[in-house]
Amino acid sequence: MKSKITSELIQFTANPRWYTILGSAMIFLGVVIAALSLSSPNVHMFGVYASWFPVIGIVVLLVGVFRCIDGLASETAQGYLFNMQGGILDIVVGFLVFFSNNATANNVNLLVVGYLLTQGIYRNVLLSFAEIPNPISNRVTGLVSIILGIMVWINWPTSMWFIAFSLSVDISFRGWVLIVMASSLKTKLPND
Repeated sequence: MKSKITSELIQFTANPRWYTILGSAMIFLGVVIAALSLSSPNVHMFGVYASWFPVIGIVVLLVGVFRCIDGLASETAQGYLFNMQGGILDIVVGFLVFFSNNATANNVNLLVVGYLLTQGIYRNVLLSFAEIPNPISNRVTGLVSIILGIMVWINWPTSMWFIAFSLSVDISFRGWVLIVMASSLKTKLPND
């Protein structure tokens, strides 16, 4: 029995290798920045105390740029809208995070909370409408984003390094979802 691939995910069938490479890069950068946030939380960047916050801002911005490029390359309106909406959100938040290096954790708290909750809820709501292979990875990633957003919201712990750590973990899990989706679609496609 052939699997039904929705039009929102048809872009993965065109070049799953690209999504595997992009997902691997996201996992690598997320894990490295998360580890650096844990091992060196009091690092000074750009002349101010900002922990790894500006670096993860650049990574979120780049993820948004690549997501917008994927949206422009999409063959369907659904794929275009899905990627452009998320990509623009990533670009705006990455830009704001990068230029918030003089801020304290309390000043950027709501920005990151809103971003993580929006990403997590959006992923889980999307799964209610889209038929995707292996939806568990997307649900787990959405739940991780929601949990991290709630942890930042309740100020546990209140620090820039934890906010950078939370964004890094979110990026890593999003990379994992790209790899899982690309590989599951690649294995379910008929060989032509």
